[in-house]
Amino acid sequence: MTRKASESAMETPIRPSISGIRNASPRRYTPWLFQHDSLLGSQEPGRPIELTKLINKINHVSFNDESVYLIFSQLATGALVMVKAQPRLCDKDEFTLQLSPSDAAIDLKNYELHSLLIDDGLSAIVAQLQAIGLEDFFLKTTLPRRGAVKNLRKNRRYPCDDAACKIIQGDFNVVGRLIDFSTGGLGISLDDHPGIAGFDRSKPAFLDITRADHSIYSGMCRCLVNRFDAYDSKMVFLPLEQQFSLYPKREIRDNRRKIDYAFSAQFQHPFFRRSVERDIFDISPAGFSIKDAADEDILLPGMFLPELTIVYAGIVKMNCSARVIYREAQDADGRIKYGLALTDMDLESYTRLRQVLNVTDRIHASISTDVDMEALWEFFFDTGFIDAEKLDRIKPRREEFKALYRKLYDDNPDIARHIVYKRNGRIYSHVAMIHAYEPAWLIHHFAARKMDSRRQGMMFLRHVIEYLGPYQRLQGLATSHYMTYYQPKNDIVEKLFDNFNRYINDSKKCSVDAFAHLYFHKKEMVRKLPADWEIRESTLRDLSILKEFYESVSGGLMFGALGLDRPADALKKSFTRAGFRREYRTYCLCHLDKPLAFFVVNRSDIKLNLSDLINGIKIIIVEPDILSWAMLAATVNSLGAHFPERTLSLMIYPAYFLSLQNIRTEKQYNLWILHAKAGDEWLAYLNRVISPPASQDPDPAG
Repeated sequence: MTRKASESAMETPIRPSISGIRNASPRRYTPWLFQHDSLLGSQEPGRPIELTKLINKINHVSFNDESVYLIFSQLATGALVMVKAQPRLCDKDEFTLQLSPSDAAIDLKNYELHSLLIDDGLSAIVAQLQAIGLEDFFLKTTLPRRGAVKNLRKNRRYPCDDAACKIIQGDFNVVGRLIDFSTGGLGISLDDHPGIAGFDRSKPAFLDITRADHSIYSGMCRCLVNRFDAYDSKMVFLPLEQQFSLYPKREIRDNRRKIDYAFSAQFQHPFFRRSVERDIFDISPAGFSIKDAADEDILLPGMFLPELTIVYAGIVKMNCSARVIYREAQDADGRIKYGLALTDMDLESYTRLRQVLNVTDRIHASISTDVDMEALWEFFFDTGFIDAEKLDRIKPRREEFKALYRKLYDDNPDIARHIVYKRNGRIYSHVAMIHAYEPAWLIHHFAARKMDSRRQGMMFLRHVIEYLGPYQRLQGLATSHYMTYYQPKNDIVEKLFDNFNRYINDSKKCSVDAFAHLYFHKKEMVRKLPADWEIRESTLRDLSILKEFYESVSGGLMFGALGLDRPADALKKSFTRAGFRREYRTYCLCHLDKPLAFFVVNRSDIKLNLSDLINGIKIIIVEPDILSWAMLAATVNSLGAHFPERTLSLMIYPAYFLSLQNIRTEKQYNLWILHAKAGDEWLAYLNRVISPPASQDPDPAG
C-alpha cells in the first residue's frame, strides 16, 4: 500500500469492529474495542519498569514471533480500540511495529496513539507511546523512559488454537474452538450456528475438547460468560468437577512415596502447546501429584496429558500418558495440588518406575533387565529347578538354552519378564513369566530359597502381583489374567494357590483346573480318519459348544484366559518383532459334525522348560465318555505335522480321561488362573498368610 493510498483509506474513521473476521478473540484478531480503561488510568499505578527492561521484553516478544497491542483513542468520540502488532527488534527508545494490512489504514489525524500493552496472561506492561509516522504497514514510535506492570487477572490466561470443542446441553449441541484458557475459565469461540435457542445458562453443559481427534478434556462446566449472539460469539465456561474417579477404588492401594525433587514431570500442555516441567511431590505406580503456585495454575480436573515423561534424577526417563483427577487448594503454603493418574505406559517404562520406587522403599526385589546369568544358573540348580534328569536333556544344548534366556528376558520385556529378589548379587527368589496368550501372562517358573524367614517366598509373590496389578490397569484390560501350572503334590504351592481358590470361592476371580500331562511320540505313517470323522479349525459355533461345556463342568477362567474366542495377531507380531515365533490355533475333532474334542495347537520356538507349556497341544475333551484314545491319538498324530519335534507335549482336560482309557498319567498339572480384578484380594490373602501372630516378633524381612 502506497502512502497516497493509505491516506485515502484513512479518510474513513476506523470503527471498533473485528475487520470482518468472524468469531475473533481480542487475543487473536484486531482491531478490537478496548474494555479495560482502568489499566490506562492513574488509579492503579502498578510496578514501574525501566526502559532497558521494557526493551528486553519487547525483544523477547519479537524473538518468539509473538504480538503486542497498541491502544488508539478516537479523537471525535474518545473510544479506545486495540490493534495487534508485531514488534521489530529494538535497541533504543525508538522502535518499529508491523501492522496487518487492514489495521495499517489507521488515520493518525483522527486517532491518537495512546499506549503499548504487553499481556503475559497474568499481568500487563503498559507504556505510553508517541507516534512518529506510518509507512506502508510499519508504524514508527518512541518509548517512554519507563512503563508500568499492572495486575490484570487472578489466573494466568493463555492463548490457544487448533483445539476443537463441543458444547452439549440436552438437545443443544454446538461446535467451537478453544481460544484462551485459564483455570478461572475456558474461552470458547463458536463456529457458524443457527442460534442460541435451547441453551440455558443457569444449567451446566458438557464440554468435550479434542485435538487431532484425541480427547484432551471432557467434563461438566458452568457458563460464566455468554456472548453467543454478540459481536464475538464467545462463551466462557468454568469446570464444575474438582475430582474424577478414573479407576474403581482399590482395597489395597499402592503407597505414595514422597520424594524431595528426585522426580519431575515433563509434558506439552494440551491446550496452549507449550513445554511444561513440574517437580513431582509424591508418586506411586498408579500416579503422582504435583504442586503449583497460584500464578502457575495450569491444570484442570478431567484434562488429559497424552504425552508425558516422568524423569528420575535427570537421567531415567519413563514415557506415559495421564489424566488430572483432582485439584486441591493448599491453605498452608498457598499452592495448588493436582493428582494425576497414569492412563497408559509401555512395559519398559513401567518396569523402570517400579525399579526406582523399589529402591526408594529399600526393597530388594527388582524387575530386572540386567541379571547375572551365572548367578541365575546357580540359583536354578540350588533350588532343584534343574535336576539330574533335566540336566541330561539340557546339557547337549546348554549354550542354546542360555542364549535363549538372555535374548528373551534381557532384550524383549514386552513379551517376557523375570523378577528377582537378591542381595549382594545372590538371587534368593525368581519368577519368570511370558505373555503366553493374548489376554494372559503365564508364570512358568517360581522358586525361592531360604533368606531371613520361611515367608520370604510368599512375600515375593506379593511383590509380583503388586508389580503386575497397576500395569494391567494401564493397558485397559488388554491382559486381564495371570496363570501358572503346578503339580498338586507340592505342599507349599498348594497352600498358596489352592487355599486361596477355596478362600475366595468365586470361579470368575480365581479358578483351578486339573490337566493330565504326557509325552506323545509321533508315528511316521499318518492314517486318514474314517469318512464320518473330521478335523477342522474351530468355528464360532464350535467354540460356543466348547464354552458351554467348560462352563458346565468348571465355570472357571480358562476359556477367557486362553483367548480362544479372539484373534492373537497382536501377540504374534510382538514375538515376531523380537525374533521369536508364537501362535496358537484351535481345532475341533468332529464325528458326524458333532464336536468331541478341541485341540489348542500352541507353536513356539521358545522352550521354557521340559513341559513345553507354550509349544505343544492342549486338549479339551467335551465328550470323554464317547471319544476313544485311538481316535484322539490319530488326531494328535495328524496335527503333529505342525511340529518339527518327534515328541509332543500334551495337556489333557479333564484329567480323568486317561484313567478312563486305562492309560497311565505321567504327571498331573493344575492350571491356576487369577483374574486381574481379584488382584487386591490376592494381596490381602498373602498379607494374612505372611503376617505373624500378634504374640510373635515381627518378621525382619517384613
